[in-house]
Amino acid sequence: MTTRQMIILGLLGFSVWLNGAVMFRFGGALMFESGPLALALSGLAIGLSVCVLLRSIMSWRKVAAADAVTAAVILILPGLFGDVAYVLNFSAITGLQTTTAGPFAAVLVFGTAVLLAYALWLARPSRIP
Repeated sequence: MTTRQMIILGLLGFSVWLNGAVMFRFGGALMFESGPLALALSGLAIGLSVCVLLRSIMSWRKVAAADAVTAAVILILPGLFGDVAYVLNFSAITGLQTTTAGPFAAVLVFGTAVLLAYALWLARPSRIP
């Protein structure tokens, strides 16, 4: 993967994170403060969304399946750094209750884990000749 490709993926990752941050700002109460079912559905929807995004971006940017893990890591790094500031100033940035920071972080970790697991699955050596 070229340096240019990595920069593009990083910028795409930042834009995805920024869109998510805005969505959490305006829809966070519905997602994180509406009970465990809404939280579970939010986590599943985010997990599915990031996998679809990874696959779409890889297809659009013609990233080889063998580079799926690298692409996923580059895509999530800007968001992981941004989420540090987000969690440290949670109530001020999101407008949500401080007690919602735990469920918020859990959904973020879940989405990241799902994305990395999917990237590993995409990058696996083919078992069929």
